[in-house]
Amino acid sequence: MSETWTFHMVAEELLNVIPNLGRLMAHCAQTTGEEEATLMQVRTLFHLLDRPATVSDLAKKRKVSLQSASVHIQNLVERGWVVRLADPTDRRRSLLEVTDQGLARAQAAQGEIIEHIAGILDGLTPEELSAAQVFITALKRITTKAIGVDASSSPHNTGG
Repeated sequence: MSETWTFHMVAEELLNVIPNLGRLMAHCAQTTGEEEATLMQVRTLFHLLDRPATVSDLAKKRKVSLQSASVHIQNLVERGWVVRLADPTDRRRSLLEVTDQGLARAQAAQGEIIEHIAGILDGLTPEELSAAQVFITALKRITTKAIGVDASSSPHNTGG
């Protein structure tokens, strides 16, 4: 790796590796039993931990139909991972909130995914691990700044 990478080369390599990471996470979180959570369910639970939302909010965020989001949320409600609460500002709407059981399932699934990926990353040399620490910290900083989000305020931030 004697060639010095440009910003465009880094961007291209990220586009190549991110789908692989997504497949690894999805494979690890794959539904294998009644109590297992899919990656999308885990992501929804963590989104709702940040703040309660409506089904419509989730549909917009995921860029799916209201019907698709409703089916997804109904599954989470049936599992006892999410509850619908009356919106205090508009009684016609329901806000979705994660239950203690949903939080536990999301944290367990996240832990399983982290362990799985950590096992794969075990092949990194100490130098590569140090480089990853520098790069990922910088990448998190610039991407959260670019989208206007404070990553440190997230309750499920796993930095560290």
